[in-house]
Amino acid sequence: MQKLISKSEVRSQRSEVRSRKSEVSFLSSVFCPLFSVFCVLSPQSVSLAVPLAKITVEAGDYTRIDTPVTAWLDGVPLGFPSDEIRLVEVKGSRRVEVPVQLEAGSPPRLWWILSGKTEAGSKRTYELVKGRKTAGAGVSARQNNKVLRIEKDGTKVLSYNHAIVPAPAGQSELYNRSGFIHPLWSPTGSVMTGIHPKDHYHHLGIWMPWTKTKFEGKEVDFWNLKGGQGTVRFKRFLSTTSGPVYGGFQAEHEHVALQTASGEKVVLKEIWDVRVYNVGGRHGGYWLWDFVSTQRCVADSALVLEKYRYGGFGFRGAAEWKGEKAAYLTSEGKTRKDGHATRARWCDTAGVSDGKWKGVTHFSHPENFRHPEPMRIWPGFEQEVFFNWAPVQLDDFELKPGKDHIFRYRMYVHEGKIDVERTEQVWNDYAHPPKVEIETVESSNAIMLFGGTDFSHWTAGDGKDIGWKLVDGAMKIAPRSGSIMTKRDFRDFKMHIEFKIPQMPPNVRGQGRGNSGVYIQRRYEVQILDSYGLEPKNNECGSLYKSRAPDKNVCRMSGRWQSYDIIFHAAKFDGNRKIEKARITIWHNGVLIHNDVELENKTGAGRPEGPDPGPILLQEHGNEVLFRNIWIVPL
Repeated sequence: MQKLISKSEVRSQRSEVRSRKSEVSFLSSVFCPLFSVFCVLSPQSVSLAVPLAKITVEAGDYTRIDTPVTAWLDGVPLGFPSDEIRLVEVKGSRRVEVPVQLEAGSPPRLWWILSGKTEAGSKRTYELVKGRKTAGAGVSARQNNKVLRIEKDGTKVLSYNHAIVPAPAGQSELYNRSGFIHPLWSPTGSVMTGIHPKDHYHHLGIWMPWTKTKFEGKEVDFWNLKGGQGTVRFKRFLSTTSGPVYGGFQAEHEHVALQTASGEKVVLKEIWDVRVYNVGGRHGGYWLWDFVSTQRCVADSALVLEKYRYGGFGFRGAAEWKGEKAAYLTSEGKTRKDGHATRARWCDTAGVSDGKWKGVTHFSHPENFRHPEPMRIWPGFEQEVFFNWAPVQLDDFELKPGKDHIFRYRMYVHEGKIDVERTEQVWNDYAHPPKVEIETVESSNAIMLFGGTDFSHWTAGDGKDIGWKLVDGAMKIAPRSGSIMTKRDFRDFKMHIEFKIPQMPPNVRGQGRGNSGVYIQRRYEVQILDSYGLEPKNNECGSLYKSRAPDKNVCRMSGRWQSYDIIFHAAKFDGNRKIEKARITIWHNGVLIHNDVELENKTGAGRPEGPDPGPILLQEHGNEVLFRNIWIVPL
């Protein structure tokens, strides 16, 4: 048995300098499918159960009202994709069940709503317990061959257009476009976005292209489509999620330069992570949802974003929002007449639809580039509503190859005119979220093989010193230093491990692209490799090396943290005669890629099968792969 410590203690031991800006999820984190742990939605008393962990939420300096909260499970051996868990709030002698979702990833995260009103300076206490998942209503993502629609309790919130929407009749096919949100509805069902208005056919509800750019010495406009210089296309869904706390999707876009010397060329890969929270609704009079765009230049040359008055996240309001039936208000008190080119934490865009005022308040996250961000606001009294977060207004900047650039925004969709006090409360939730602390309280067989501080559970074998390095809470392979393995042998277990593949030069191909592997019992290799965007094969990432390809290739781009969750049952022997094959189940980035697969024999360079247990070996294959947050539970 190993006594586990609190998440805060783990972090302090690590002295980790990990920035959430480098995560793709959401965040950016943030590129992983999301596993829902469904619990009943209406609070009810539950019987006392042995807890897995105790969670304390501190409101801090601000009063909270139905606030989404999250707990990162880095350094805490909880959050396995197949686990059935429940969250209960401790209220004196009562324990009240609340909805919770588990987001598998690197690291995993718990999500729930800090329901009702939580006064500034107060605390709320929860326990995470084992329990059967109970289906319940909430937020759903429903997809057909044209759109993905998100609904809350059966009421439409927004539609994401993944199929190409053709240009208006008589207009150029260059206006054909996919990968945008329209309609966005109000809680009472009014359409709040516009598409293909006659003054700007390229305006598409909510979308995010860049305008004045330069790539390989040529101008490329991804925003104004008629020029034929560039466009943005939906590529694929990475995940869709429905659940009691939030629902949403992750979609990959390609920003394409149409007129390079070699023809069309993908310049940017972009991931949209959109999630709608299970708060407000028709009766509450609002929606709350988050939008995160993670962009990476995948060409050999940087994309230069030149100083310009607009470009980036754009919102086109409903056609009837103009004149006296439209309004803007920024966090700095600016309006339609004086808001353009100013900077703000938030901006409310509003108008009259179906005879009543309603609006969308746009929040820019404090970690965003050039926050508080400059804004493009149309000043004309008779103009329709257009809003744009435009960091390019200040100066040029580059999107460099191999580096993630993350843009985070929150939307508060409300009935009625803006309530500034409520808007500031939503801002504080977003910019200064409640503090969440986790402490495991169950005696457990879980072993933290690597929590970020030392190699105490590892050996290089034969009395050799470990040549790998400790870097920002992770261990990094030093090429030609040799593989490492656990000091302890394991038979049956479940295991979580996170890894990051380095960015390799463009001329590196095949098995040289960030090669490593997780060898189970030194016999069976789960391959690690930069296989982003490739067909699943038995020697690519997620494969049982040379034995079986993964069911899906969900490999992320190099430089982003990834995870394997593994359940392994060793082969059984009668003496030296094998009577039952080993079996393995693997989730890659939260997606099931091997489901209780039988292993016919050892893989690749693995050691021969036998009745004895064996260690976990991490392979050194000449590349600087990183590992972190490794824990194992013997079964």
